[in-house]
Amino acid sequence: MAENNSKSSKKRRRYGSFAWTDNNGKLFARIRVPQQDGTIKTIYRKALNVKHAEQLADEIREEYEKRGQAFLDGRTMKFRTLAEWYKNEFVIAPLYVDGQKVEGMRTWEAERSKIDRIVEAIGDNLINEMDETVFRRYRRNRLKSVTVTTVNRDFETIRAMFRKAKKKKWVREIPDFDDFIQKSLEKRRTVTITDSQEKKILHEARKLIKTTAPRLYALILALRDSGARPNELYPVNDYSADKAKYEPLRWRDLLDEQGEIRDISRLVSYKGKVREERLAVVTERMKIAFLELWDFLKQSKNVTPGNSAHLDNLVFPHTTFKKSWNIVRSAAGLPTLRLRDLRRDWVTRLGRLGYSDKLAQRGAGHKKMQTSFEYTEFDEAAALQAKALLDRDNQLLSKKYPAAARDALLPPT
Repeated sequence: MAENNSKSSKKRRRYGSFAWTDNNGKLFARIRVPQQDGTIKTIYRKALNVKHAEQLADEIREEYEKRGQAFLDGRTMKFRTLAEWYKNEFVIAPLYVDGQKVEGMRTWEAERSKIDRIVEAIGDNLINEMDETVFRRYRRNRLKSVTVTTVNRDFETIRAMFRKAKKKKWVREIPDFDDFIQKSLEKRRTVTITDSQEKKILHEARKLIKTTAPRLYALILALRDSGARPNELYPVNDYSADKAKYEPLRWRDLLDEQGEIRDISRLVSYKGKVREERLAVVTERMKIAFLELWDFLKQSKNVTPGNSAHLDNLVFPHTTFKKSWNIVRSAAGLPTLRLRDLRRDWVTRLGRLGYSDKLAQRGAGHKKMQTSFEYTEFDEAAALQAKALLDRDNQLLSKKYPAAARDALLPPT
């Protein structure tokens, strides 16, 4: 017993007195711990009574013994400091080795902008004191201007930062984000276009071929018929000088040695951590549009060398088609339609024609069948096709079973 008291006494002398009262008579747990530079750090925590102070002191001692200097650093670390460290360490340009992403983020610029926006709202909070109140207030304010999906993405980023903070031992536990990341409330985008709407869009896009947007018509057809993602066709929001964020379509991917458009091209995709290539179909109407664009670029005197009709140049060199696309979709009566929506029913169209679901999944670049399912819509065209099939089956049934025979098959009333 005496030995235990001796050990406890040594432990308390090592860390200092566990209870302390300030000039105003307020009671604190007070622990003194050595730092890496040899100085002594005094830690205070409010206590209700002497026994509570002793309990707090034991907790502080235990945390310091487990986490060391990281415990001291984390106590005074603000969220903005964590965010800046996280950006410098992880939110950086991607590095690929043999087609495999070994570090960085493909969308690192957008992710940095998101983090800066989050920091502006909650950056002055201490990371070890951030609780449900802080997050709930942030969520409530964000939902005034953005969707649940956007807020979910914000909290996924915040959670990722806290996971890294726990690995560095700056925080003891990761906050519970279950109530703030609500996937069930996200609305799946189901926008598709009908044949008549497509006709209107293409009609409006053709008007711009000889004026402000010579490439938009071919881009729309490529999105509709090839199953390509926008960033596989043009460098979406990639403002770097070398346009190295993606590997969009180039003229050499389309034209063969005789100068004819190939039936099949290739697409380069960066999804997740892997660089992948896959085949893409080039339909006959795409061929016509591409050849028209090629001839236009060869004859035009207003095209810069980097955007001209040259095999090494990008077919769609612009980082955005927002201005011309706004003109087209508004004139077509579809002001909320996005360019990326044009490929959304690609799997559905092939499914209506009896094409293999699994092959359509591969053609669209989907890793999981669930993704292809979410891109498959029972739209107006699919519904009308179902009606036609059922009508045809009903006609066959009528021929096989005349009216009298059909009546005989019915159960008695």
